[in-house]
Amino acid sequence: MKITAKTLFSGFAALLFSASAFALETGGVLSNDAKFSGNKTSDLDFDNVVNASAWLRTALSDDGSSYFIMEGSFKNEYDDSVADSDEKMSNTLDVTLFKLALHRELASGDVTFVTGRFFNSDASGLVFSQNADGLKIDYDAYSFKIALFGAYTGLLNAKNTTILDYDQPELDNDKLYVVANKYAVAGLTFVLPHIVANQTVALEGFGTFSLEDTKYNRLYGTLSLSGPLVSPLFYDLSSTLGFSSYDGADFKVANLTKGSLSLYPDFKSMSVSLNAVYASGSQGPFEKFQGFTSMTAVNSLDEPEYSGIVTTGLSATIKPLEQLLLRASGDIVFDATEEIEQAGFQYAVGFDWQIVSDVALGASFGQYIGKDNSDADKTVLKCNIRIAF
Repeated sequence: MKITAKTLFSGFAALLFSASAFALETGGVLSNDAKFSGNKTSDLDFDNVVNASAWLRTALSDDGSSYFIMEGSFKNEYDDSVADSDEKMSNTLDVTLFKLALHRELASGDVTFVTGRFFNSDASGLVFSQNADGLKIDYDAYSFKIALFGAYTGLLNAKNTTILDYDQPELDNDKLYVVANKYAVAGLTFVLPHIVANQTVALEGFGTFSLEDTKYNRLYGTLSLSGPLVSPLFYDLSSTLGFSSYDGADFKVANLTKGSLSLYPDFKSMSVSLNAVYASGSQGPFEKFQGFTSMTAVNSLDEPEYSGIVTTGLSATIKPLEQLLLRASGDIVFDATEEIEQAGFQYAVGFDWQIVSDVALGASFGQYIGKDNSDADKTVLKCNIRIAF
């Protein structure tokens, strides 16, 4: 079927006309995140981020399953750890969300089509976890699910999203917007939910293909299993093979494996989890694992990525009051660059308090203690205030 410009214009006009029949919702969030960090409690650097965002949303169907939403944000950051006094202050302007979602119920299942700028994550949650400009199609046939994702990163603001690459764009503090490296991203996910004894199996292929002059291409294949063991005890296990090639070289193979065992007793919304993550270094057939989106694996001063590292530990949450969430965690950290050797220990405690419906307060204290009290020791104190309107 041939689609003309007139057809597209008529369809867009019809969409706007139908949206006018539904209420337009607007709102915003003002937040402040203050952080003190350093390797000595007596000498902590101060980092403060003020973020203001505004959004609007309109439903395109009676049940709200089809909708359009957009959000813009302005961020001001003061980082005292930056040596150059002229570079301590940075401002960022961004369109953080621009999403059209269309949902349709069919006799054979449900279909959801999403396009625009929106957040997406891979099956592991540790490889690709960020905004992108593209589209996603989800088909839920009840007995199985399929999701197709395609996107482009070259229009994102690199000051808000860090893509792991050998050549990073210069984050000029005098600029409000710095475009990120150009990648084409594609993903295909197949899920069999609750196939036996409520167990879920998922398979995913994910690829990120560089559109820069120097190519850094990465492919990922993930198998995940999750479900209950004996209620209220649940598990989640996934393993990802990563294949990466830089500047036309042969592909290198790496592995990321993560698992959790979680208990949900029927008491004050409590949860207790045993967690472990292995991101390969040079072990056996594997090279150092490299994801796509920058994520901090450990709160040491160098804030390492999920590459050549192992963490294992416990985490717990509880809500003694409906508006108050308490959380605590502790992890043993291993350096897996070559041999797997203990590197340190980290712990964190914190709370989130929903004071009223539109005002929230949170705080946390954490510390990383390197082996032999090395210079990698880090103390982190965080406080955040969030006001919605």
